[in-house]
Amino acid sequence: MNTNALNRVCARPVLICWILGALVADSIALTVPSNGVRLISIASDMQGWLFLILAVIGAAGLGFYVGMFTCWFWVRPLCCKLNGAPFKIGNHAVIMVGPLRGTVAEVEDITKGQGGQDVVWLDLGPERRKKFSNIFEEYSLMKVKKGEQGGPPNSRPPSQSPSSPEVRSPDSLRTSFPGGCG
Repeated sequence: MNTNALNRVCARPVLICWILGALVADSIALTVPSNGVRLISIASDMQGWLFLILAVIGAAGLGFYVGMFTCWFWVRPLCCKLNGAPFKIGNHAVIMVGPLRGTVAEVEDITKGQGGQDVVWLDLGPERRKKFSNIFEEYSLMKVKKGEQGGPPNSRPPSQSPSSPEVRSPDSLRTSFPGGCG
C-alpha cells in the first residue's frame, strides 16, 4: 500500500479550498486598504501592525467561504480522481483520514449522498453498519490494488473484533417476565 503526499493532501479537499480562498481573501485584504500607500508605511507602527494582523486573520476566516464557493466544484472531483475514484463494489480501499486511518476494507455498496456525489460504504463490521459509521466520501479513500494490500481485505481495527467467539442471537437476549408476553 503506497500512499504519497499528494494522496494524503487530496484526502482533505475542504482544507485545500480553504487555503486557496484564504490566499485570495488575504491578498485582497492587504491590497484594498493601502489605497496607494505601501504596506511598509502602514506597518511602521504598532497600530498599523495590529490592523494588518486583524485584517489577515479575518480575511483567512472568510477565505473558507470564498474557497468553498469558488474552488469546491473542481477541487473535489480532482481529488477523488487522484485517489482512485470511481469505486466499484468489491474494490479494496484504504481510509486516508480520521480515526480509522490506514484501515483497508472492501467496498460493499455505493450510494448517492445529500449533495448528489457518490458515497462509499465499506465492510467494517456489523457494529459500524448499525451506527452508519462505515460511510465515506470518495476523496477520503484511496483505491488499493489487490497485490498492494497491507493486511487482509477486511482488516478491522482491534475495537471492532468480537470479544468472544460466542455469538448471541436476539432471541437469546430476551428475558421472560412472569405474566408478560415474552
